[in-house]
Formats: sequence, structure tokens, C-alpha cells
Amino acid sequence: MLVKLVGIHKVKAKLASGERVTYYYAWRGGPRINAKPNTRGFLAEYHRLTRARPDAPGKGTLSELVREYLKSPAYRNLAASTKKSYDWAIDKIEAEYFDLPIAALGERGARKMLLEWRDTTFTSTPRAGDMVMAVLSKIIAFAVDREDIDRHPLEKIAKLADSTRKDVIWTDEQVAAFKAKAPARMVLALELARWTGQRQGDLLALTWSAYDGTHITLRQGKTGTRVRVKVAQELKALLDAQKRTAVTILTNRSGRPYTEGFRSSWAKAMEAAGVKGVTFHDLRGTFVTLAHREGASIREIAEVTGHSEKDAETIIRKHYLAGDSAVTRLEKRNEKLAKL
Repeated sequence: MLVKLVGIHKVKAKLASGERVTYYYAWRGGPRINAKPNTRGFLAEYHRLTRARPDAPGKGTLSELVREYLKSPAYRNLAASTKKSYDWAIDKIEAEYFDLPIAALGERGARKMLLEWRDTTFTSTPRAGDMVMAVLSKIIAFAVDREDIDRHPLEKIAKLADSTRKDVIWTDEQVAAFKAKAPARMVLALELARWTGQRQGDLLALTWSAYDGTHITLRQGKTGTRVRVKVAQELKALLDAQKRTAVTILTNRSGRPYTEGFRSSWAKAMEAAGVKGVTFHDLRGTFVTLAHREGASIREIAEVTGHSEKDAETIIRKHYLAGDSAVTRLEKRNEKLAKL
């Protein structure tokens, strides 16, 4: 019940229309609770908003487990972009199970309950469901490690999404269509990704000081790995022609570093160009193929992109080795035979 929630601050107001309303806040001067009072949604939002307070409610429940996990190195050492995804998933988890006793996670039936929730809630968004389960699995592993529970109910679960995008690449026709219609700042983003194989977050944070005219040097946000990428002539010509309006290479339409809005701008550019079936992330796989065509080894490619050598080889075999490479080898053999 609402009256049992400690610290709730209630404010009555009169709207311009004459209607009288009541607003609820997690505490006096604290954030507003937007959910309808006396509902599970209200309780869940209250728990989420008060999780950082010393007197946070929910002792012995999933809410407490989430609080402890968020304070642990397992979460604090994540890259900022990864934390953003985790935070989204944690909000989904806590909204459903904020009052679930921690001990219940280790009991028989917990696996069935969690999987049924995933299967019914994320039917139309399987990748989102897999993300939520992956984060929940890490939180539960944290509980097992602390000996709060004896067994992990989500070990070896199959994913809802049955495909991977590791081997999806942009075709030359898609690249050409995008470059013909997209704004210059979006074309620069495409070329940086296509010729360096780096993740979107790392490219948005990339500064001009990282480019020395021949190479781009950066530390990957997700892996912490320091990489040095040779700049292809096509990308070099584009970079050298840019006006440096900000400390970062990629900027918004105002010439300032991106803090938000890149994804929506990219989506609009994709729609205007009529390019479908590929994403910005797929440019990493495209780089793998381009790099191999230029003679880079699988190990060299993996060191730059952060792929495993196995994943890099899978991409190459699907899009290069099984096609152009075989033909090229055959042509060279025929040329040698013709000279005999």
C-alpha cells in the first residue's frame, strides 16, 4: 500500500483547467513518480528511484540484489555504452521482479518462471529478450558468487534470436546509395566505420588528436584494448578535407560533438538513401572483408576490430574466401598454364 512507503511526498495542485491533481515524489525534493498510485508499477518505480538511498526498501529482495550489483566492480568497470544497455535491461527486470525474494531465485521453478516471462514479454523483440536475460543472468551469478543462493537458474539457456549479424556486410551498391543521398557528416561516419572497423560509441568519441595523418589510434571502450589502424587513402582524403569545428571528428549539424541524436540522424539518412537490411554495426563486418581484400591476415584484422579470430574468419569465408578468392586463384593458375 502507498501509506507503507517511507518518504513519499504528496503535492496537490490545481491545473489551469480547474482540475485538481495529486503528484507523488519519491521523497521531498526527489524525483516524481509517474506511475499510477497503488499499483505494482508505482511500487516498482519507487524502488528504482530510491535504490541509491541508505534507507532503500526491499531488503532481501531482487531490489536489494540489484543495488549491490550496481555497486560491484562487475558493473562499475563496464564501458559507459555497455552500462547504458545494462541500465535499460535492469529497469525491465526490476519493474517485474522488484519484490521477488532473493532466495526464490535459487528454488526449483525459478528457471521456468523467468523463461516464461521472457517468452511472453519479448515475443516480438527477441534480441531485447536475450539482452534482458543476459543481464539478469549476470546479476544472478553475482548472487551465487556471494552465496545468497546455491544454484543459477539461467545457466545454458537458448537465445530467442536465432541469427547473428557477425557475417552481415554492406554491399558496394548499398554504400554507393548511402553516399549519394546522406548528409556529409553521415557519410564521414560511414567511411570511418567502414575503413576502421570500430564500434559506434568509439567513433563518436574519436578526437582529431587520434589521427596523425596516416593512422588512427584509440582505446576501445568495450574491451579497453588500444588499437592503431592504418588509414586507407579513401578515408585519408575525406579526413584531410574536413573542417575541424570540434575536438571530435564526428559532429552534429551544428558542428558540435554528439551527446545524443546520432542514431535518429543515422536512421533518417538510411531511410532517405533507401538502404535496408543492414545497420551501422554491420560496417564492422564490412571492414573485415575490405581489410582481407587488401591483404591483412585474420589475426591482424581481429587485433583491430576486437572480433575473435574465429568470427573474423567466418565473415571472410562467407563473403570473400568462398567467392572472389577462389576465382582469383583459378585465374592465376590459368594464366600460368597459358604461358607454358
